[in-house]
Amino acid sequence: MLLSAKNKFIAMHYTVTKISGTATHSAFTDLCFWRGHLYCCFREALNHISNDGHIAILKLDLKGNVLAKDTIREVSSDLRDPKLSVTPQNTLMLLAYQRTFGAMGKHLHSQPLVYQSTNGNSWSSRTTLGNKNWWLWRIRWHQQRHATSSKTQHQAFGFAYNRAANSVHLYSGDPVGSFHIHQPDVLSLEKHKLGYPNESDLFFSNNTAWAIVRRDADSCSAQLGYSNWPFKRWQWHDLGFYLGGPCMLPGDNGEVWLAGRIWQNQRFSTALLRLNLKDKQLRKITTLPSAGDNSYPGLVLHNKTLFMSYYSSHEDQKSQIYLAQFEVKDE
Repeated sequence: MLLSAKNKFIAMHYTVTKISGTATHSAFTDLCFWRGHLYCCFREALNHISNDGHIAILKLDLKGNVLAKDTIREVSSDLRDPKLSVTPQNTLMLLAYQRTFGAMGKHLHSQPLVYQSTNGNSWSSRTTLGNKNWWLWRIRWHQQRHATSSKTQHQAFGFAYNRAANSVHLYSGDPVGSFHIHQPDVLSLEKHKLGYPNESDLFFSNNTAWAIVRRDADSCSAQLGYSNWPFKRWQWHDLGFYLGGPCMLPGDNGEVWLAGRIWQNQRFSTALLRLNLKDKQLRKITTLPSAGDNSYPGLVLHNKTLFMSYYSSHEDQKSQIYLAQFEVKDE
């Protein structure tokens, strides 16, 4: 799907810095801000689909300088698509998808995992969550006050997909405690006639959840969804364009920042976009320096600077990690 040229283009000043490229293949990033620093996670491996992947976590200052690097490995496993979040207890949580292999490299099963850090330098042992072979893509936290008390309840939510099932389930709970299906088949081929929904992101505006889901069948067009508490009944809007590795960040005036891989000018590239949630109109901000194997961004907005991590193979056809910094003016 082409991103329509009729959409308004917005010029923003930005810089791009390569922050890692030591591994043969570095890819699938995420980014968060915690205790005055940026943390960027990604997978390092032999190639895009090899079974030797481990997770790298970089600690960065707000100029993009790398201050420290940690790694997480699991025996006979490929750790994929890490995502970072800050828990209600103000610790770092890292989500990954473990593909486990047996003798002769046979794939045995896959399982979502989480790790925690209280200092950003060392990480706990793994905790499994969700269901085997359902790819939990990202964790986002929702805060709700009890109607009859002043207590605040924090709950994690995330979409998981399974390719064979052609479906996405919504999970909720405590990632290191009880984390189970909250609502099955929130988007599926069987119920919605929309094939292969997969990678996703979501955020909460009071008691409304907003989500974006990538698809790789029929029209391959991304879906924008929303649901009011308790997030059981979802409505979906076809955005009419392809978006891979989607990342979404709330902005002002009913708009959100979107980032991901788009198809334009007969190639895939990584782009930053703006989406109006009311009229569903999309505006392209810019296409980042990118080509070949690329995208899977993370987004952080801090003190009028929008930070965006992503990977790309536009330099020497080697997949490496980049950090873009955008100057954001008052909206």
